[in-house]
Amino acid sequence: MSDLQRHGSRPPRREGGRAPFNRGYRREGPSGPGIDYRALVEYVAKSLAEKPEEVHVESFERGGGTVAIKVKLADTDVGRFIGKAGKNIDALRTLVRVASLRDRKRVFVDL
Repeated sequence: MSDLQRHGSRPPRREGGRAPFNRGYRREGPSGPGIDYRALVEYVAKSLAEKPEEVHVESFERGGGTVAIKVKLADTDVGRFIGKAGKNIDALRTLVRVASLRDRKRVFVDL
């Protein structure tokens, strides 16, 4: 009698209760130096701006592992930075959020 017939439509459960691909993916903490979120946001902002010399990015450490990043642009570049329906700023915020997961921090990007 095969395992499929013995257990119905499901294969038998493995020893240990977990599938092998779930083991070993938890980290105890960040490894290596942290990411410079201010430099990342500044690079993207200057790449999008028509006047990159007028891009100023400030970073503020808040309590509880939170970082706030303030971007100041020329008035003509604000629309391009935000993008149609906010797609550019949303993409940048997503990029920074994913990068911050490694350091277990929360990073906010504001204009």
